Amino acid sequence: MGQALEPLFTADDAGRVTSWSEAAARLFGRSADTALGEQVVEAVRGADGALRVVLRSDAEGGGWEVFPSDGASDEADHGAGDGDVEGPLVRALFSVSQLGLLVVDRDLRLIRVSAAAGSMHGSASEELLGRRLDEVYRLADPVGDLAAARSVLETGTSVFSRLVTVLSAGGYRQHYSVSAFRLRRADGEVVGLAMTVLDVTRRERDAERTATVSRVRERVGRSLQVMETCQDLADALSPGFADLVVVSLIDQVAGGDYPPLHPVDTERLLLRRAALRTTGPPDPDLAVGGLEAVRGESSYVRALLESRPVLLRSGRDGRLSDTPERENSLRAAGAHSVIVASLTVRGRVLGLVRMFRSGRSERYTLPDLQAVESAVAHAALCLDNALRAAHDRALASTVHRRLLPRPPGVRLGIDTAYVALSPTADSGTWFDVVPLSGARCGLVVGEVSGAGMPSVAAMGHVRTALRALAGLELQPDELLARLSDTLTQLAHEWTGVAVSGDLALTAGCVYALYDPIARTCSVACAGQPAPRLIGSDGRIERIDAPVGPRLGAPDSAPFAMATSHVGDGATLILASDELDPALSSEVVDRLLTDYSTARELADGMFTRLAADPRNKGTALLARTRPLPMDRTSVWDLPSEDRAASDARRITRRWLTERTGPPSADALDSAELLVSELVTNAVRYGTPPIMLRLILDRSLTIEVTDSGATTPNLRHARVTDEGGRGLFIVSRLTEKWGTRQSSTGKTIWAEQSWPVE
Repeated sequence: MGQALEPLFTADDAGRVTSWSEAAARLFGRSADTALGEQVVEAVRGADGALRVVLRSDAEGGGWEVFPSDGASDEADHGAGDGDVEGPLVRALFSVSQLGLLVVDRDLRLIRVSAAAGSMHGSASEELLGRRLDEVYRLADPVGDLAAARSVLETGTSVFSRLVTVLSAGGYRQHYSVSAFRLRRADGEVVGLAMTVLDVTRRERDAERTATVSRVRERVGRSLQVMETCQDLADALSPGFADLVVVSLIDQVAGGDYPPLHPVDTERLLLRRAALRTTGPPDPDLAVGGLEAVRGESSYVRALLESRPVLLRSGRDGRLSDTPERENSLRAAGAHSVIVASLTVRGRVLGLVRMFRSGRSERYTLPDLQAVESAVAHAALCLDNALRAAHDRALASTVHRRLLPRPPGVRLGIDTAYVALSPTADSGTWFDVVPLSGARCGLVVGEVSGAGMPSVAAMGHVRTALRALAGLELQPDELLARLSDTLTQLAHEWTGVAVSGDLALTAGCVYALYDPIARTCSVACAGQPAPRLIGSDGRIERIDAPVGPRLGAPDSAPFAMATSHVGDGATLILASDELDPALSSEVVDRLLTDYSTARELADGMFTRLAADPRNKGTALLARTRPLPMDRTSVWDLPSEDRAASDARRITRRWLTERTGPPSADALDSAELLVSELVTNAVRYGTPPIMLRLILDRSLTIEVTDSGATTPNLRHARVTDEGGRGLFIVSRLTEKWGTRQSSTGKTIWAEQSWPVE
């Protein structure tokens, strides 16, 4: 019977029956239901007739076909047969079949080896007989593989398609799919094992390449940090795909600049090592951060210009480097093959990846290049995203720094400093010290929800609005209420602009108004804890200010204000809700014992708390100072026309005594300001009238009366007899204004005061 006829049955590479014809059922006396899936030797056991085995081609799926011999055709067709089929079949399997067959005894010693199995080992079949499995094959897992074979002997449960890894004489790994089943005589005595061996090295190496690409896609891209992404790429490639991985970025890219367009000028291009991973000892010549030129290596130039991986293998004529020193170093380390691949995305070149194999690792082959190309394409895209994110963070950080105030310092009656623990460059956190009239100041700590440029921009809006509202001399509770309305309106204007994630545009803020003359601190809170107040005696308490809703939140509950007396030498700590829990009484008490000024206290707090990465947030520190008695004074004035002349005389004498002989222009301007403000109070105000002078970096003049009417600046006509007083005040001063109180109003003006 020829091969073109239908086979009696077919078997797969593991020796299991995969199809069973009607002729086979008649010839061997077994139905298809009982024969399918059986080992061939078991399926044809006891049958008569000669058979012919033909190896199936790869296109047909692998395995082999069994036909009746030419002399047995009619017997197969008619169900009649004489002779022994088992002997010819076994001889064919051991001599013709390309499926490796091994037979071992109960001690796992080889008693029969097929020609294919001997060829796989690289030895004649007869040379392997009588030796135990682990003596013939250098098993990568000898304990597990021998235990599996003994289990089949003891239990009779066959093992199918077990992956067994063997180290070849050259140290390379070979992979085999092994199936094993127990052999017994007719009386049931176990005589050994039969094993089928199929070389699946190519399949496993393809699987390893696929696993490498999957590992890169899984691990690389989880972070938007450039250097961390480079290290993730190196860790994904080694171990497993490479013994040494070097990831280098073009120097200008590592420095934060935009990547150059392809093709690049390789003559002047420098590479900076960004990440390393090795399975062996570290090489001091390959430290992260080192620079090397592209020009001296042809493989670097080819990879960068052609945007494809380049394979180099050492050998009789092959070299791994064009630089003799580097070539000698690689050979000394045992490297035998390297792949150089460029990191290129969207027409821009980011850097290079070099993968080395050394020692007994398999040499890189051409199929490895395709896996590398897929892996570095994904890595380049992730690096590009990280670079874009880094540029965005740098931009947001620059804007954030520009929007924050300059570091606060010493003012009349108060010394301030700030602490920022682990702040993100693109966060919406801020602090502020707002100078106000009458030597008062506003202390602020706040944060806007989210991160990124929208959050930083919102922070700038909120901080600007707060400063403007503070300049209106509003009380803290009213200021936060108006600021919340401003943020709500801002959120409506920004509808459709994401701040960060799904968070609404809200802000937390604590605002404290400190008056060094009255020695009081008024506080209102919006989603932030109230400040701590530490007295000069070391007693720590929290100002009893209720915490209201966040600014811009849907909650319309009103904000409350609390006022506390603050003595000289006290300390105020305004902290964000992130940092506030870390400021325990023990921490604060120890810091106050060691440090005196606000700057020293801030440095000590940073040193103590920064060691724990869980401590994050911002705090503003303020130390109160005794107000110099010669820097401020108050006088009661009569509600008469002579009050202006009395005020001018008092002002000249007081300023002369405290600053020495001032300049004539400055003294004349001060007298004129006092005269205009007092005259305005006498004519339009309500007694009693009080004059207060405050001398700090500038001269502040305050005139207080009991009236509630706020004066307005007018531009008098030429024929008008009055209406020019406040206009004169506005021209002579740096700034002026009015603030209301429960007992009346105060008109104030600040004049620059040079000290000679």
